[in-house]
Amino acid sequence: MRPFLACLALVSVLFSFTCALDATEELKVRTTLSRFTLFVDDDDFDHLDQIFTQDVFADYGFAKSDGLPAFAAFLKRGLEGIVSQHAVSSTVIEDLGDSLNSTAYITAAFLGPGKNTTTSTGTAVILYGKYLDTWTCVGRDWKINQRIFKAFVSVS
Repeated sequence: MRPFLACLALVSVLFSFTCALDATEELKVRTTLSRFTLFVDDDDFDHLDQIFTQDVFADYGFAKSDGLPAFAAFLKRGLEGIVSQHAVSSTVIEDLGDSLNSTAYITAAFLGPGKNTTTSTGTAVILYGKYLDTWTCVGRDWKINQRIFKAFVSVS
């Protein structure tokens, strides 16, 4: 009977899909944060479901959105016709057991008049701030279910 119980315990360990925050999972969270910046800078709003839950709540101070479709539309409207480059740095991740909190500095540069122009004239704005994200485990991945953006300063 003991070998059976040992095998049963091993099977439960092998097939339990938890999102405990070990070094590999922390790297996946950091990569997910970086992937967001690449998606928005490439106007790839169709893959934000790899980053955010469907019911994500986002508060950027001047605008709030409930749900991934509303958040994606907000980002798309705000970045339409603008060249952008987002960079995430100084990231701290806090394991809360069944959820995570992360704080990450963001530096974002925006250049107008747009992506389809041959001239480089226009308005340049650099935004400094931080993302305060709450993460939840979805299947075997961590996804953001709440994003609060706090701006420090905007320079143009």
